[in-house]
Amino acid sequence: MENGMMRGRRGRKGHIIRERYEATATGYDELYRAEQYEKYSVALRRVPPHGRILDAGCGTGLLAEYMRTAGYLGGVSLYVCLDYSWEMLRIAKWRLSRICPGKCMVVEGNVLKLPFPTASFDVVYSFTVLDLVDSLDEAVGELSRVSKGAVVASLLKSLPYKDLLLKRLYPVIAVTSKDVVFRLK
Repeated sequence: MENGMMRGRRGRKGHIIRERYEATATGYDELYRAEQYEKYSVALRRVPPHGRILDAGCGTGLLAEYMRTAGYLGGVSLYVCLDYSWEMLRIAKWRLSRICPGKCMVVEGNVLKLPFPTASFDVVYSFTVLDLVDSLDEAVGELSRVSKGAVVASLLKSLPYKDLLLKRLYPVIAVTSKDVVFRLK
């Protein structure tokens, strides 16, 4: 993996979702920081980051910001911020260059076809992304494939993919005001 951005495949929903995130990127942090931090806080207490981390669907890089604030970045050797919105990645790249230069990078890609070898990461996080994919099974499979350790994902309580994961008996590790956080591996 090189420092920079790589292209990945987008599903049918991808084009519409990408346009939505492109349009809202500049106001995203103001609108969603508190909500995202709530998820990060409960998830990282239960599955702390260490080693090589993938933030799949990283948006503007708020997870890295939270990790620095909460003191988690010290145990991280590589932090990869993956998203398919170029505008979100532009903001993330700026943020990561200030938070963790030299050990953080941004990659353009999609959770349905991750551009990484098998078992590339020690822990994979994916917050409020799986609700947006065309194939839940394909996305869970890809996240699990690239992780040699835990995979943690949140899904909105109000959307149906959460029910599929509950039926498949993935453990719930936390519930926030809007999300259910699962350990997928």
